Amino acid sequence: MENEYVSISKMASLHHLTRQTLIYYDHIGLLKPVYVNEHGYRYYSVYQIPFLREICLLKKLGVKLEDIKKSIESRNPDSVINLLEKQKNQIEEQIQELNRTSMHLQQRINFYEDTRGSHMLNTPIIKTLPPRKVLYMPFQSKPSKDILRFTLMEAWNLLYDYSILPSNGFGTLIRQSSFHTEDLYKYAGIFVVLPDTQENTSILNISGIEDIPGTTFACMYKYSFPYDEKDFLFLIKWIQEQQYEIVGDALDVCLLDATFYTSENEVDYCCLQIPVRKL
Repeated sequence: MENEYVSISKMASLHHLTRQTLIYYDHIGLLKPVYVNEHGYRYYSVYQIPFLREICLLKKLGVKLEDIKKSIESRNPDSVINLLEKQKNQIEEQIQELNRTSMHLQQRINFYEDTRGSHMLNTPIIKTLPPRKVLYMPFQSKPSKDILRFTLMEAWNLLYDYSILPSNGFGTLIRQSSFHTEDLYKYAGIFVVLPDTQENTSILNISGIEDIPGTTFACMYKYSFPYDEKDFLFLIKWIQEQQYEIVGDALDVCLLDATFYTSENEVDYCCLQIPVRKL
């Protein structure tokens, strides 16, 4: 019997498996022993070694056990090629998804990097910023902390519906047409910056997508909520004093929200950005 059969322990050792794995393969019908003695010990034929070797290889390649079982049961070159091509296509899709996730992670890292600089608070500066594509969602009433949060989640969930991860920041958009009116926030709303990728062609179907041109911005880092008008009015006055002209809508970018609040700062850390050009 030693020349005809291989014990379960030997079979497992040959393939760097455990006995429990082979028992499981037996239970699911993937590889059944050719002989079980009166004591319940399993034995395999030496001719089953190539089959188990192939099972191990396919499992290492990520093929599901149910697909391996079908392949072993009806094995021919065409079926194996189809199985491997199917698995290769699945792996390539996973690679693309991992690359997208890596891109979103890097964008999130880049976004938070802006908070690590030694920015002077409440001190206007001039910066050149790149173009951005955003989803704009108007406020349904006068902005408050709750309105900001509910509107942001409405925009956030809309992007999720289109499988778009909002990893590139958000804030409040204030329309230039309201800058010198009694109701500064009449047409204001939440904006969410879309990922820096050309893959999301589905965004073209979303209402509220806008382009923020890359240009020169008057910027001011501050701890306050976007609906606090005094910071906005202060920056507007500074822009006029420095003989700049406002050329677009204002963005109050939220850099650190309530998840970063401390005992010292219980308001958002933001960067107010107003596009300008020199007169």
